[in-house]
Amino acid sequence: MRIILSIFFFITCMWSKNIVYSDEVVSLYLSQDDTKVVGRLLPTNSFEILKEQGNKVYVKIQGFVNPKAPFVIYYNNTQRIIVAAFSKNTKLNFSKKDMTKDDKWDRVSLEIWAEKKKFFKNDKEMLSRAKELFVNNCGICHALHKEKEFNANAWPAVFRSMVDRTAIEKKDHWLVIEYLQKNSKDFKAN
Repeated sequence: MRIILSIFFFITCMWSKNIVYSDEVVSLYLSQDDTKVVGRLLPTNSFEILKEQGNKVYVKIQGFVNPKAPFVIYYNNTQRIIVAAFSKNTKLNFSKKDMTKDDKWDRVSLEIWAEKKKFFKNDKEMLSRAKELFVNNCGICHALHKEKEFNANAWPAVFRSMVDRTAIEKKDHWLVIEYLQKNSKDFKAN
């Protein structure tokens, strides 16, 4: 029985995905040895670590691409909630590209190298921290806006227009923006 349980545990570990999140922007590279950053993965978005080598990790990012702007991967196929953004001249080799039902944006999967950072198994703690930053800083000059007051596409501009008057560090700007977008009045989970 012990042998069967050991085998079952081993097989489960082999097949389980290493899905993680980052609470900060992560630099992306076309190859393991590259020093030139070609893109950025934004906080609170899940990704899968496929392998680790040195100071980089090989990851799989999934999302949606607007065919008119193939250098941005979005969280869903209707809103501009960015998962990852790349230099416009970057040749991206999507390993999976499926048309969505409404043929608006394509569902994609991309395997790419990323800088190794502290990653998290879930996004609860980082979203809680983002909410705390928002609540403690964004109601100083005026009444605090409710997360559902604006739609997902409006929140980045609203936030950027006021963030310089807050104590929110630059490294946390995208964390708060992603939190606001994913709690907006029209947010659609993918």
